[in-house]
Amino acid sequence: MYKIHSDFLMAYPTYKNGKNKKIRNDAESEVDSSIHLADMHIKNNWEVYELYTGGPEVSNYGRAVIYEEFCRPNYFGGDLNKLLNLIQEKIKTLED
Repeated sequence: MYKIHSDFLMAYPTYKNGKNKKIRNDAESEVDSSIHLADMHIKNNWEVYELYTGGPEVSNYGRAVIYEEFCRPNYFGGDLNKLLNLIQEKIKTLED
């Protein structure tokens, strides 16, 4: 997931401010790919999905709203960083 985050962070500024349409389109492809890969990994791991969307007490509707924002490019970089921190904290608690 760190590589996905890194790839996204490298491509996103170009996606927003690239010099021409081709450069922006190439960066958009990288941004979309990063989001798709993260989405696939998260949806294939219920514990990670649940961790990101607020824990076991959150309704399915609440999860859908929270997660839908995660998949938007303008939120993805910060939200993926938040998720990675949540995973690190969870691992720490399991080690103790």
